[in-house]
Amino acid sequence: MANSDKGFDIDIVTPQQLFFSGEVSSVTAPGLDGLFQVMKNHAPLLAALKQGNVKLVLADKSEKSFAIKDGFFEVSGNKAILLTEDIA
Repeated sequence: MANSDKGFDIDIVTPQQLFFSGEVSSVTAPGLDGLFQVMKNHAPLLAALKQGNVKLVLADKSEKSFAIKDGFFEVSGNKAILLTEDIA
């Protein structure tokens, strides 16, 4: 787990696997009320997710994008977890 000045840690988990675990500088996800973005030092948040695209900006500024089905996203204390049924 990283705890640097650049970002925060996130785990992305499906029932089958740990899809991603690492440090990111931001996450953009499809909330029920629309897209939202989380960055380092974000206030604690628990959000339901709908089907859509998730974008990660990694600490080195590279990007990863993927599609998810419904799920949940939680962030607290510079540690986030995204739970989803499936990732494509």
